[in-house]
Amino acid sequence: MTRAPRPDPAALLHGVQRSLFIPLIVRAQAAAWFPALDPCDALASSLLARSGASTKDYPTDAPTAINILWRTGRIKAIARDFFASHASAQGVNLGAGLTDYFQWLDNGHNHWLDVDLAPVIALRRQLLPTANVRHTMQADNLRQPGWWKRLHLQRQQAPLLLVCEGVLMYMQADEIQAFFDEIGRHAPAGTELVCDFISPLGIGQTIPANRHADERTPFTWGAQHVQDMARLHPRLQGLAEYSVAEAYGWCGCWLEALWRPLTGGPLYGLAHLRVTSAPAPARGHPR
Repeated sequence: MTRAPRPDPAALLHGVQRSLFIPLIVRAQAAAWFPALDPCDALASSLLARSGASTKDYPTDAPTAINILWRTGRIKAIARDFFASHASAQGVNLGAGLTDYFQWLDNGHNHWLDVDLAPVIALRRQLLPTANVRHTMQADNLRQPGWWKRLHLQRQQAPLLLVCEGVLMYMQADEIQAFFDEIGRHAPAGTELVCDFISPLGIGQTIPANRHADERTPFTWGAQHVQDMARLHPRLQGLAEYSVAEAYGWCGCWLEALWRPLTGGPLYGLAHLRVTSAPAPARGHPR
């Protein structure tokens, strides 16, 4: 008896959504490819097997793998520091794909929300269900203003940790402004955001979502420094900026220093920001 072919797990995904298997494949094979950067993802291999995704359909070059593993490690470190100070706080992954940060960050008291577009969340519920009442997921579109209230984040009075990776470089400039406005207007003071960014030199470049994908989604936004993002709202404060060059050791840092007069900043990096208290209203002129 002939077994029916397994359905393509990415069949209902479109554009950049189809690339969500690439980080999963990289984390599943990290121990063999780049053990020094291995995040020890206990779920990736079994999740990849359940998905039926073929690694042959998602070819991954070494720089892409290093980018993914480096940013995962950096985000984990920043998040652990945050929850060390805010043990019962909520973390939110804005554009979660099939990544599960809560496996590393669950301290028994904190909460976690994974957010992505409806087709991605449907796939995530199928492949990565969670029985932990402190770990939830919700579908939403971050390109549409009002997502803070739709995700019910206005109920949070304590600082939150916001993670956003692999998302902003595909937005338009007005969508970027609206995204940071949403955080600046609504987030409690002390909220922290960690997000990745590309150099403006990368705008217009495209990457295939997988080997068979006809569409190629271009990068449409970039930044030179964390301060480029901090300037998008008066409540945003840049805390730190990290470059993937550090993953390549002294040689990578040396080459980046040589390129910096041209690039003005990292070719690929992570920005760490904090939401401050609301600025005091401007005083009127005395009469």
